[in-house]
Amino acid sequence: MARPQAPQAPLAALGRGIGALGRNVSGPAFRAVTAPPIARAGARIATAGARLWGRLLGGQERREGALHVITGLPRWAYGRGGTTVGAAYLTTASDSPEVLEHEDVHRQQWERYGLWFIPMYVAAGQDALRNRFEVEAGLEAGGYLPKRGAPGQSDGA
Repeated sequence: MARPQAPQAPLAALGRGIGALGRNVSGPAFRAVTAPPIARAGARIATAGARLWGRLLGGQERREGALHVITGLPRWAYGRGGTTVGAAYLTTASDSPEVLEHEDVHRQQWERYGLWFIPMYVAAGQDALRNRFEVEAGLEAGGYLPKRGAPGQSDGA
């Protein structure tokens, strides 16, 4: 007799569905929606929306290279410790140099994929340790893993 399966979390099921859709439309369609001019336009639209969101919520904005860093936001205004949307990073106060380095990689991912980055990120899953975009950005810099060589951590030496 088959063992009953636990119900799937709605977001996980949605992510798997979007992932399957993405795999089915890969090739010419994917290359079209992620073509550099289209992807960059999508990233600019996302950046404008995120900056407006940050200003409406009273955030303080500054530039760190190509990244717009918006701090002072209420915790409910973004995901996890902070969220990069386009070239705008939204957070309350998580803006150390290491975190900003991590978030700048996400900015580059937005430039590469444009608005298609949203379903791609959702399809990659909520587990940061397995989400390819978080892994690419650096799990340690993003605060998902302890820093190597930190007190109490072995650095392999």
